[in-house]
Amino acid sequence: MDHAKANETQNPGETDRIIADELERLLDSPMFTRSPVLSRLLQFLVEHRLRGGRSSPKAYAIATEALGRSEDFDPAVDSYPRVMVGRLRSLLDRYYADTPWVHRLRVPQGSYEVVVQYRAAPPSARSADEPAVAGDVKAAPFAAASGRPPVSGGAHRRPDGGPHFGRWIVVLILFGLALLALWMLRGGSDRLFLSDPVPVPLLEVSAPAAGNSPESRALARALDGKLRDGLRRFELVDLLSSKAPGSATPRNGDYRLDTSLVRTVDGLTDVTLVLNRVADQRAIWSQQLRLTQQETPEFYAIEPLIAQLAGDYGVIVRDQVQRQPDNYSPGFPCLAQFNRMRQMRNAGAAKQVDSCLRATLKANPRDPVALNALSLVRYGDWQPLRMTPAGREAFGEARALALRSYENSPNSAAGLFAMARANFYSGNCAGGNAMGDAAIALNPYDPDMAGFLGLFKLTCGQASEGEALLRRSLQLDSSYPGVPAVTLAFVLSQRGEDAEARKILDQMPSPSNMEPQYMMVRAIVLAQQGDVAAGRAQWQRLLTYTRQPADAAPERVLGRFMITPVVIQRASAALRESGVVPAKAAP
Repeated sequence: MDHAKANETQNPGETDRIIADELERLLDSPMFTRSPVLSRLLQFLVEHRLRGGRSSPKAYAIATEALGRSEDFDPAVDSYPRVMVGRLRSLLDRYYADTPWVHRLRVPQGSYEVVVQYRAAPPSARSADEPAVAGDVKAAPFAAASGRPPVSGGAHRRPDGGPHFGRWIVVLILFGLALLALWMLRGGSDRLFLSDPVPVPLLEVSAPAAGNSPESRALARALDGKLRDGLRRFELVDLLSSKAPGSATPRNGDYRLDTSLVRTVDGLTDVTLVLNRVADQRAIWSQQLRLTQQETPEFYAIEPLIAQLAGDYGVIVRDQVQRQPDNYSPGFPCLAQFNRMRQMRNAGAAKQVDSCLRATLKANPRDPVALNALSLVRYGDWQPLRMTPAGREAFGEARALALRSYENSPNSAAGLFAMARANFYSGNCAGGNAMGDAAIALNPYDPDMAGFLGLFKLTCGQASEGEALLRRSLQLDSSYPGVPAVTLAFVLSQRGEDAEARKILDQMPSPSNMEPQYMMVRAIVLAQQGDVAAGRAQWQRLLTYTRQPADAAPERVLGRFMITPVVIQRASAALRESGVVPAKAAP
């Protein structure tokens, strides 16, 4: 039996966490960045594994879902999936050959399944003469961290320390671990986060460079005002004029936004934005717009760029996470990890985010953003545990945290939207709409709030307002469309506009197109377009994802990942009407 596979059975939850973490490191590496096809293939294999796939994915699924082949692909005559998986094995070996590792991802020969391989361990609990076993999870810390294979047998005797030198090292490590455990027990797990919360990144907005004419200078002032007004409304970015708490002088900026404005002879205006990372003076994002006279001086076309810069999934947040992927410090790093977890969910990340959010609140109990985030985490805990004591406890804490966020900051978008969500989840549409509308008024550039408020309004019977907010969300930032795109596609499918719904779904990037909501809506759209077999196949993938039996009622399946009863009812009816699942038997 493969040692990597054997070790995985000891702790499946820990194995899933390792796989998810390794995937993120691999996809962020230059080697995989230069290989988008192999990156997509690796992500498909990993997501199949994390969704609970009981066996390797089929060659047909790999070809059509990961490698872009058409649905008439025949694995019996085309070896493309096997060839590409072979190339993926080689790329993984090249990556780990240059990277010290304790555990790594591997695709065994003759299989399409991703497994974890652990570095071999030196003798530990076994006798000195007993050989080490390849794949043993009890790898020595020094050997594993250095990336060097351990020695076995008598080779562990060092001439400079004698046969007992290694034992003293082990004793010192165990003593240190014992002290760490006692330290944590004194104050709980959040003692790991005793440092002051890390502040949000500071952004300097340079005055727009413009021509010398009065018209150009006036437009430059209007552009500068639009940018500063929009950016200041977001919670995860501070402008350079902000001061650190208790400090008499402003902090140094982390990013600088350079802007320029040029008026052409035919009356058009060219606007260029360049975001620079101050630490290495590197430009990490740029956009250029050409605006007509009718589009200035209001500069409405700049609003999506503001959202893409400073939003929850914006350039600044993504840059911070990519540079420090394992940083869960309290404050901004924790909030950035919270937003990443909402896109690529796994149990290990959720626990770390829960811990660092509580540490953030221990340092600042009135922080409305952290309270709002922890409230949403607890609503996520409640969702699969409804009708259980643990679920009721999670729901109660989620609502209490939302109330604290609002009470501590009733004039902030975070506090207002936390209470709006709590009202909607409790079935209070009037209260949810009032709070949600007030939050949107404070920050009309936030795509996340617009998208979720659109969903909530739809569930409360306000179809036109809800659809407008969904479209507004996608207009502001379609980089991580998720819930707004899926919900809009569902609305369009119910009106018979399946072509537009299919277009929205086809344009959704990973990981959004691996979410259960996406699978559900795609099944309905495919069936309504006449491809019932493809719709049912998509439904089967969703059953596998949710680990439900083949004959499970749609209400039961959707209840695994959806909260609002009216949405579950409407979606279940659409699944039956489209032929994806059998119609209800007559009573």
